[in-house]
Amino acid sequence: MNISVDHVSSGYRGKAVIFDISLALESGEVLCLLGANGSGKTTLFKTILGLLRPMSGKVFVDGEDISRWSRQRLAKSIGYVPQAHTPPFAYCVRDVVLMARSVYSGPFASPGKRDIAIAEESLDRLSILRLANERYTELSGGERQLVLIARALASRRGCSFSMSPLRIWISATRCASCVM
Repeated sequence: MNISVDHVSSGYRGKAVIFDISLALESGEVLCLLGANGSGKTTLFKTILGLLRPMSGKVFVDGEDISRWSRQRLAKSIGYVPQAHTPPFAYCVRDVVLMARSVYSGPFASPGKRDIAIAEESLDRLSILRLANERYTELSGGERQLVLIARALASRRGCSFSMSPLRIWISATRCASCVM
């Protein structure tokens, strides 16, 4: 999956936070954005993820302008691991990871055997399958971060964005196609 950002400016309530950003990433490349708090890193991520519309410029995935994509297509294509996540309910770890599979089924469908196998494979890949039945809300911050990475892996998206420290993501996933 290739991502390109072409002269993007974006922000909030009509005020730009990032200006004229251009970049291109090819499958397998890793980009690490460094910057002070409030410098626009999250704004850029949200714009690439389609959560914010650019004020100017365009974001392309494999040459297609994502502004024309449905939310479901975006959700199937690009993953996101938030820096922090506070769940509204005390889901078990397996269910948190299974939520990534919901874009592949109907709105009221239950996860199938394949979905469960993919979720458990993702947990196992990060050596946290032992946490599958634990309450997500009772995990340490580091364990929660690993669960969120497992959720991104279970989504089987072509690309994932993360606000996590680079060392956690790379050592945990050893993935071939991720963006930081």
